[in-house]
Amino acid sequence: MRVLHVTEALGGGLQSAIVNYARVTPDLEHRVFSRVREGQSTHEWPEGVQATTYSGGLPGFYRAVNRAVRRIRPDVVHLHSSFAGVARGFLPPGTRIVYSPHCFAFERTDVPSAVRLGFGALEYALARRPQTTLSVSPHEALLSRSLSRGNPVVVAPNPSPLAPADEAPPSQSDDALTVTMVGRLGAQKAPEVFAEVAHLCQDDGIRFTWIGDGPAGVPEMLRASGAAVTGWRPPEEVRELLTRSNLYLHTASWEGGPVSAIEAATLGVPVISRTIPSMRSLGYATAGGSAPELAGAVRRFARDLEYRRHVEARTAAVRRRCSTQRLEEGLRSAYAIAAAR
Repeated sequence: MRVLHVTEALGGGLQSAIVNYARVTPDLEHRVFSRVREGQSTHEWPEGVQATTYSGGLPGFYRAVNRAVRRIRPDVVHLHSSFAGVARGFLPPGTRIVYSPHCFAFERTDVPSAVRLGFGALEYALARRPQTTLSVSPHEALLSRSLSRGNPVVVAPNPSPLAPADEAPPSQSDDALTVTMVGRLGAQKAPEVFAEVAHLCQDDGIRFTWIGDGPAGVPEMLRASGAAVTGWRPPEEVRELLTRSNLYLHTASWEGGPVSAIEAATLGVPVISRTIPSMRSLGYATAGGSAPELAGAVRRFARDLEYRRHVEARTAAVRRRCSTQRLEEGLRSAYAIAAAR
């Protein structure tokens, strides 16, 4: 089977997810057509994956996707992200589609409600076309089914891109608690909330580190709060920084199924998340939506052994559920359903 993966924003967790898909189904022919986010490459492509990049605006990208599909003639076109999902309106008739929103655009909280309604209306219209949705969380699956009751939905949470041999518990240290977050310093990840938590905990001897980068001014805002910002780092260095962490604090305002959080969990780092629907549906320990609530949870994690064990147990349960085996089963199921339609 030949699968063409399409995304308009390759990088970060989305690239990690596509790498995972290729790794768990090495018998399939995987090709990638994408627009790249410079500086956010997270992983090398597995052997055999053929990748092509496009530079230009979205209208030209959608036309290029149509041409690529006609040229490559894939058995399945796998669209990744809401903006790549718009290509559903441009694909040739008869194209067998698998769609992975990786968090619907209408869940964004950084745009006016009218824009969110517009995103929702567009998703509803595009869902009229035959397709199979591969959702990364039960919450995303629920939204997918509400958009189109006639199209099948398969749930396959993102596992860590780490191979089993790479997995290791975090190093033990008698130093102060170290709290980490990974991602692009953009509105989705809410770095301002992470900064406020760091500021509120500045007298508790707790260290905060953000692994990633973003627009000018945002790293400086974090550093002013007392948090360290590493900039983008190679995957192996990110893992090393994570293994030296005691806690992963996920502050995002909206999410699909973040690879960074499950990677931390796979390395044995307990995860506390801001309370948002997708993270709750995946089973992570959540601690409210505000910075004071999250700061209280961080302090409690540092001082309350029973609470720490609770967070560790919830993280371990997520790690078991978000397995490469479950991803492979879901992926093969989605491709088989799409190919048969």
